[in-house]
Amino acid sequence: MTKKCQKAFDAGKANRELNPLSPGTHKLTETYSTWRRQYDGLNLIESALEDKINIPDDYQLGGWTGADWRGELKRLPEDLAEDLGYRILPGVLSLYDYVTAIPETAKLVGRAEKQVSGIVNMCEQYRPLIARPTKCCNATIERINAAQHLVRQVLMMAKDSFAVVNLPLSER
Repeated sequence: MTKKCQKAFDAGKANRELNPLSPGTHKLTETYSTWRRQYDGLNLIESALEDKINIPDDYQLGGWTGADWRGELKRLPEDLAEDLGYRILPGVLSLYDYVTAIPETAKLVGRAEKQVSGIVNMCEQYRPLIARPTKCCNATIERINAAQHLVRQVLMMAKDSFAVVNLPLSER
């Protein structure tokens, strides 16, 4: 069985090694913002489908448009896995390098790679469901719910990281 999400994660990680991050909050803050917009876009799509509202092709949906959200949704697990390797894990690790080491940061650094591995495995598990074409509205909503779950995992990981380094909510 081809593990597309694992390959995407490995490719993202290899790309990041060519351009290492300096310690700081910038990349994780940027990534959090990107995936938060994606999550909001998924919520908007779900609401439109539930209410049987047509999404115009040029409507902006958190980085996607009404014309391309179906294709983007299909690739979301692999895109998320790649971003875990390229921006999210390196961002979390650089965030911990940014603050004075305390026991909590040391523990969370150890857990960060385990969390990322678990999320990549979830991406792999959910990919067949999210990537399959659907014609029924309820089946499409089910795909969106699975994608929302994946994105929530990343958002929670980022929020936990921000909390450890006492980054105020207003700076996220």
